[in-house]
Amino acid sequence: MSQMGHGRAGFTTYHERYGCELMVEWHRAPKGPAPTPRLLSRSAGFTLVEVVLGGATLLVAAGAILGAYIGQMTLNEHARNLALAIQDANRVIEHARAANTGATCITPNLIPPVGATIDAWLENTTSPLGGGGKSIPPDPGRNAEERVVVTCQDQKTGAYCNKTSQGGDWPVSPNSNPSYDPIRVTVGVCWRHRNRTIGECIWNAGNFSLGPDTNNNGVIDGPAVLTTLITCRQ
Repeated sequence: MSQMGHGRAGFTTYHERYGCELMVEWHRAPKGPAPTPRLLSRSAGFTLVEVVLGGATLLVAAGAILGAYIGQMTLNEHARNLALAIQDANRVIEHARAANTGATCITPNLIPPVGATIDAWLENTTSPLGGGGKSIPPDPGRNAEERVVVTCQDQKTGAYCNKTSQGGDWPVSPNSNPSYDPIRVTVGVCWRHRNRTIGECIWNAGNFSLGPDTNNNGVIDGPAVLTTLITCRQ
């Protein structure tokens, strides 16, 4: 049998069969009202200066992200327009090669099948002989426009072709020999991008003026330029 006895004050000693002693402390509930939560001091919050500095930092970071996004969007638009301009230059060269093929070709020329210039031919979408339209369409809201400029020269001397061979594009030498063979054809494309003119053209009241030849190489060129030699092919 286990025995219970009184030990030190506040404790009851329980003796078990094997001589072990268990000490149990009796706790009394504290007297008085229950404790109330302690409020945090004012020093644990943000001051006005910290809030202003944090807001300013957030604005700077947001402005940097927005600027990077706009810059990337502008680069993407420029790359897209450059690809479309090169595509149109290639269309003009392929047309010139096809037009100077066959038994009827005596000397190479760039006379468009419809329109006064190659640019007008390319822009024509109504005639079955037209070029089908330019790849950079006019956009009045952004002043987007495209101008294709073809320069025809003698491959040997660099002399410009006359109107008979040139088709009305810049430049024109009315007294030159129309029978150059082969001819060197340079197709340059100017276009408008976000109120900027790309290429050696001048934007004048909604229209392109050709020139000046800023690099003095004798042709109207820019980022999108293709050059080839054309002769009659049977």
